Amino acid sequence: MAIDGTYGFVYCGSNGLGVGVFCVHGDRFEGMDYAGGRYEGTAVEDQHGNIHLRLTFEGPAGGMGLVKGTTPQDAPLRREIRQMMPRDFGDGRPIEIISRSRTVTVMVKRIPNEFAPAATQGLSIQIAQRLSTPAALGAQAPAHSSNTQVATARTK
Repeated sequence: MAIDGTYGFVYCGSNGLGVGVFCVHGDRFEGMDYAGGRYEGTAVEDQHGNIHLRLTFEGPAGGMGLVKGTTPQDAPLRREIRQMMPRDFGDGRPIEIISRSRTVTVMVKRIPNEFAPAATQGLSIQIAQRLSTPAALGAQAPAHSSNTQVATARTK
């Protein structure tokens, strides 16, 4: 399937913002965000390249962050998500998703498969730091780093 792979995503809505990783294998979708939210379900690509998502999101009690003066929920937050995404999940372009009369903006980008464990085990600070490297972002690292320049200057 053309959409099989590992993806990083960022999202922002009226209740907060976040980052996560998900994987698609066949039509199986599985992912986690940094706050411990789990996403499971299906991602099916149609003949036009659109991706039809049917997901269950389950997050920790109290959701992400709490608005000042509110108390956490006793049971984990659980939501059904049905969304049609464009080809390649938008390839990094912002996409607005309306859920329960709230709008969440999501950006998704394919990332190296070495980050796939974060989709099931969660994001550690080490994985998050590696995700922000030029190689993970699809760019080459600069040819000369400041350390190389310093070492070159000392040998002259």
